[in-house]
Amino acid sequence: MIGKIALGVTSVLAILVAILWMKVSGLSAVNTVEESTQMAPAFAGEGEPRATVVAYVNGDSLNAKYNFIVEKSKDLGQKMTAAEERVKKEYAPRQAQYEQNMRYAQEHPEMSQAEAAALQQDMERLQMEMDEIQQREVGVLQKKEAQLQEELLSRVNQYLAKYTKERGIDYVINKQSEFQVLLFGNADYDITSEVIAGLNAEYAAEKQAK
Repeated sequence: MIGKIALGVTSVLAILVAILWMKVSGLSAVNTVEESTQMAPAFAGEGEPRATVVAYVNGDSLNAKYNFIVEKSKDLGQKMTAAEERVKKEYAPRQAQYEQNMRYAQEHPEMSQAEAAALQQDMERLQMEMDEIQQREVGVLQKKEAQLQEELLSRVNQYLAKYTKERGIDYVINKQSEFQVLLFGNADYDITSEVIAGLNAEYAAEKQAK
């Protein structure tokens, strides 16, 4: 009745780009008005730019082992089950009345036009109410999922901003079965374990502080 909602990082870690150490350089004059120009740090220095450092995170492992995702997915699943029960509870009597109206119409083809119109109107009301019940619950779940996705993106971004700066990494790419951005990755550049450990440590400290 209500589709399964899964919390993942398909869109969250599609491509996270950490651009570090921005500085302003270069001046140009247009009609004696000076304007500042931002130059990419990798090309701002003298000589050849340093080699780009690219690492990747296995999104499937992050989904399975990042405790924030595990706990929130379980919580969202429980909310989905509760929503389905509410829908069934409110849906059932209306569905029964709707089916009863259908049977009555089939068994009484000789009913007057006014009676038929009233019956049809009642069935339309019941159908509208059933649709509204389901849409209401689905809407609540979708809103909660969107909020969790936004929080997940923020958490991962904030952690990777620190992690990549400490290790001189320029790009972090997602390697995930459902959204395969990276077709091949040298395991030497797989930072998944460190990222998950760091995220879980931060999450545990946050929970302990509360």
